Amino acid sequence: MEKRILIRRWLGPDAQAIPIYDEASVSSARQRVREAGQRAGVSNQIIETVALIASELTHNHLAHAKQGYFSVAPVDRNGIKGLQVVAADLGPGIDKPGTVIRDRPATADGSLGAGLAGVCRLADEVEFDNRLSEGVFIVARKFENAADAICEVAIMSKPYPGEPMSGDDAAVIRTEDGFLAAVADGLGHGLEAREASNRAMEITSRIMQTGLDQIAINLNTELSGTRGCAMSLMRFNRKDATLEYVSAGDVHAHVYHLRDAYFFTPTPLVLGTGPIRPQRIRVERTSVKPNSVLVIFTDGLKSKTTLKGELDMLRQPTIAIAEHLLESHSRPDDDALVCVIRLAR
Repeated sequence: MEKRILIRRWLGPDAQAIPIYDEASVSSARQRVREAGQRAGVSNQIIETVALIASELTHNHLAHAKQGYFSVAPVDRNGIKGLQVVAADLGPGIDKPGTVIRDRPATADGSLGAGLAGVCRLADEVEFDNRLSEGVFIVARKFENAADAICEVAIMSKPYPGEPMSGDDAAVIRTEDGFLAAVADGLGHGLEAREASNRAMEITSRIMQTGLDQIAINLNTELSGTRGCAMSLMRFNRKDATLEYVSAGDVHAHVYHLRDAYFFTPTPLVLGTGPIRPQRIRVERTSVKPNSVLVIFTDGLKSKTTLKGELDMLRQPTIAIAEHLLESHSRPDDDALVCVIRLAR
């Protein structure tokens, strides 16, 4: 397995992304924003703001990453027009993203992160998938007017020491009325573990419209021949403000709202290693409030990990929360991944 699989997933099949090699590529990215905005009928003010976002993201590729890619597309949310840009790379990842987005550079020359802090100020929504040693995926959106968001998402992972990539994987797939979050921990660590967890993401995205219990059953069948994986699936439905959750193995999920916390119950089970009885797959449901923070993490974080009562941390951007969890609660002898989702107010 090679890292470009992650790039292809991040960019999607219809992105028409351009590679970022030099200053000419940066200019091409800005021009693509202007062309997309004009075709979509977006105002010049929004177009030029997004062009500046594109410039910051692609300059970051040149300065800190390798094999960067950029794409832009129009978005329309309940009749409110806007533009969405995507920046993805195969670089080393961002070691201190919480510092980067706050305009407090982490390097002596003061360069790292100035662009991303600007992106976070200029955009209405910014999402991160930050894989240390593998690459970074950033989505930034800007709308003509205030648009009704569903959630803010951040994923962050680190590999087992000495491995080129983590055996853990995750994806958050948006739907019209919510999202489906999937976090998988391939057995062991390294490339073979990642093959199993990546395969779990592919299967989940293909059959995501079915019930969570059925997704888990299908995963168990289709992961046969891989190392197998522990996995959590979480579906949010905005219409009735509910979460559905299914777990298989040692992947944990928590819900936080102010001082309240709800911990989902993990099920001792590994997918892809043999037949399972359907009744072992238990769907757990709970209602959630706006601005709740959802956290899903693999066993690379300590089992007693919690943010209960950490109100200041729960108010931080999701990527800062993910960084804090990895720094403060991860084990030194395993790969680890955390997915943090904040529901809209």
